[in-house]
Amino acid sequence: MFKHETTRQFDKEYEKFYKYDKSTTDKIDELMVDILKHPMEGLGHPERLRHRKGNWWSRHIDKKNRLVYRIIGNVIRFEYCSGHYRDH
Repeated sequence: MFKHETTRQFDKEYEKFYKYDKSTTDKIDELMVDILKHPMEGLGHPERLRHRKGNWWSRHIDKKNRLVYRIIGNVIRFEYCSGHYRDH
């Protein structure tokens, strides 16, 4: 199992979902558990983000939102969870 960390951006977006959209928060939680078990396969249609340097991945939360994370050694860093792909 991988360790994990979250960015400030992820925390901010997650908190907004937690306040206003509990079902989306539940879906994010489900994806996070699955990602920590096997980060490159599983729920939410995992997709490697080829346009970024490093080991960036995305999973579908719903039609509008993606959970984007990076694999850094044995750590999963959850980057953001609101919107679609971004140029950060």
